[in-house]
This record gives sequence, C-alpha cells and structure tokens, in this order.
Amino acid sequence: METDVLTDLLEELAREAPTGGAPPGQLWRRGRRMARTRRVGTVAIAAVACVLLIALGSVTWQQRAVEPPVADTETKTYVPARIYTPSPFLPGTDEQGPPGVLIATIEAEREGWVDRGRGLVGVSATTGDYRFLDLPDANPEYLGDAALSPDGRHVAYWITGSVPDPLPERPKVPSSSAFSELPPIVGYAVYDTVTGKVGRRVQSTQHGLGSQAFVWFDPGHLAVTYGQMRDCCSATPNRTLVHDLASGTASALSVDVTMASTNGRGTLIDGSADTERRTGTSTLIGADGSTRSVRTRTSDASRTSGSMFAVLSPDATKVAFLTGSSTPDTVELVGIEDGTTRTIDLQSLGVVAWLDATHLAAYAERPDDEAHLDLLSVDVRDGSTTTFVRNADEARFAINLLDSPVRDQPDPPEPWSPWRITGTAAAVVAGAAIAILVWRRRVGR
Repeated sequence: METDVLTDLLEELAREAPTGGAPPGQLWRRGRRMARTRRVGTVAIAAVACVLLIALGSVTWQQRAVEPPVADTETKTYVPARIYTPSPFLPGTDEQGPPGVLIATIEAEREGWVDRGRGLVGVSATTGDYRFLDLPDANPEYLGDAALSPDGRHVAYWITGSVPDPLPERPKVPSSSAFSELPPIVGYAVYDTVTGKVGRRVQSTQHGLGSQAFVWFDPGHLAVTYGQMRDCCSATPNRTLVHDLASGTASALSVDVTMASTNGRGTLIDGSADTERRTGTSTLIGADGSTRSVRTRTSDASRTSGSMFAVLSPDATKVAFLTGSSTPDTVELVGIEDGTTRTIDLQSLGVVAWLDATHLAAYAERPDDEAHLDLLSVDVRDGSTTTFVRNADEARFAINLLDSPVRDQPDPPEPWSPWRITGTAAAVVAGAAIAILVWRRRVGR
C-alpha cells in the first residue's frame, strides 16, 4: 500500500516537472558554448576599455606636445599676431627643457596635482610655443617683476632664501596678512632661455631685500635696483648695480633707475627726478655709469616717468612719451639733439618701444574688447597705425625682436587637469569592470 502511494507521488511530480532543456548528451557542449560567449564578451569589453584609455592618452599627449626648442640664436624669429591666455596646466622647462629665445613672458596662474599659484610663461620667438619657466629659487610673490632681456635670451628674477634675522610679523588686520608669510628676497638670478643655465647673485642682507626694478641696458648688461628691508614696511634708500653677463661681475651705479626705460641698445632714459618736473629735462644713462641731462618735455607734458610712458629711440636721439592728464593720452615726440617737438594724434595707454627709426610700438584699446589692449605700429611721420599684436597687454616683450616678421601662431595647447585625466581613466576602468560583470551574469542565465 505504501509502495503504491509513493509510486503515485513520483508520477505526479514527473508530470509537473518542466519540459524542454538540453538532452543530457548536450550539456557539455552547452557549457562550453556559454564559457566561450563569456570569454569573447569579456575580451571585447576589455578591448574597448583599452582603446578608450589609449585615446585618452593620445589626446593628453597631443595637448602637451610642443615643437623642440631652437638653440640656434640666429634662427628666424617672429612676433605672434596674438597673445593667448596660457593654460594653468601647461608643461614647464623642468619637464620639456629650455624653450629657446623668447619673444615675450606672461605672468599666469599655474596649477598641478595639489599646488596652485602664479607662474611665468615664456613664449618662443621661433616656434610660438608656450611653456612655464621653472626658475630655480624664484620668489613666487615677485614673478611679475621678472624682466626679459631685449634679445629674448635671458630672464632676470628675484630669488628667495634664508636670512640671519627674519622680520617679525606685521600686526594682522582684516585687509592684510602677516608680513612673514612672504619669503624674503636674498638676491637675483639670470636664466638663460637657450641653455637653461642660471647665474645667481646673492646679496649681503640681514632681513631681506626690498625689490625695486630690473632694467636691461642691452642684451649683456642688466641694471638691478634694491634696498635693504628695515622693518615690515620700509627699506633703506635704493642701491643700483650694473650686472655684466659676460664677466658675471656687478658694479655700482650712482643713478636710481627705478623709473627708467631702455632703448635696448645700451642707454636708459630717466625722467623721474624733481628737475624733470620743473625744467622738462631727463637723464640719459649709459651702462658705464655715464649720465647726460637732456631736455625732453614741453611745458604741457605731464607724464614721462616709467617704461609705459617714455621710450628712447635705438640711436638715443628721440624720445616718445605720453602727454596729457587724461587716459588715454596723446603721444609726443621730442628730438633730443635739436629740441624739435611734435604731437601725434593717437589715443594710447602706453608706449612700449621703437620698432625702427620711424615706427613706434604703442598700446591702444580694442574697439570690440575693452578688457584687452592691442599693440600698434605707429608711423611717426604721418601718425598712421597698424595693429600687429592683439591682446598684447598680458605680455612683456623682448623689445629688440619686435621688428621681426609678424606670424599667426597656433593656439597654445589646453592640457587637462591631472585630476581630470586620472578621474576619466578610473571611470573607464570601473565602467569596463561593471560591464564585464553584467555581461557574464546575463550569459550565465
């Protein structure tokens, strides 16, 4: 009886069992086919991920790729038709080597993995490449004072270091920070943009130096003006040295050149003395320390001090300066030897340099973009102008190269943030892992 009941139950279960499925002889082949499908799908997903990672690496490389620097200083140089705002993630000279002769430098924001601050970008005069200059021991707070030589071969900058007696903190108020947060200046250095070599000159100082100015007489002679810090906010009267690059020596200069500008051929013009404001005279200064007082102003001229307001011609016979008290101002020309004067009806915000005996480089507002200034070539014979560098106000130029041919240079690269690159790569890998897991589960059903 019990056997009959058991038999009936088994028959009922057999009737309710699902039908279909592979015959027992095909289970092995079905399992092998499922494993192959999983393996092919896994390989395909992994291959797609590898292609995406390779593409990411290729894009990143192309964004950072630059032409090799040109070491031959006789190679053709160019003036870029436009100055671009540099990317904060551009490579530096520590990574890609010295850039070669520069047409301009630009102070710009610089970012890395964890650090963020200011940096100095060099614009190649031969390739148009943009690259951060990794200047050893540079004082980060004074990169804006760095001075490019007239031939674009050297950059002078302030260096930092330790001092015997650091200045005490300035009392903190809402509008200022502690003075000791700024690293002290202990001297200056000159960076060679072709070889990458650096010549440092540390000055004797107790508390640090008060930086004032770098002015290049010519490609081989640099004037350096500084004082000795006495407390948090004041320094001793300025001292000026003339640094000879060929010999590496520095000699004292009796004239303060803080507000002087250069013709790039060996002569400075300084119009900041009280006598200039009273009598309309300025001082010509030679690299050998010689000085000569010359008349460079008419009675209605009111602004000649500083490199943005007065420039000396290459032969040191003419000076151009802004005149008037409004902004922008007109430009006045004075013949130093014969005393002739002439006003050019040009609304300018600054004069930069003489391009040749008859052409002047001057800043002017862009009619379509008030945020930037263009650099104009002004024919001093008839006052006609031609725009030759757009968005030029962010750059400091190698003035002896401004007469080079103008060329449209390609936009500088826009490298991605290292965090963005890493995040994208991690997302690709994580996405591939999830896709493989989902695929293998689906195939296994």
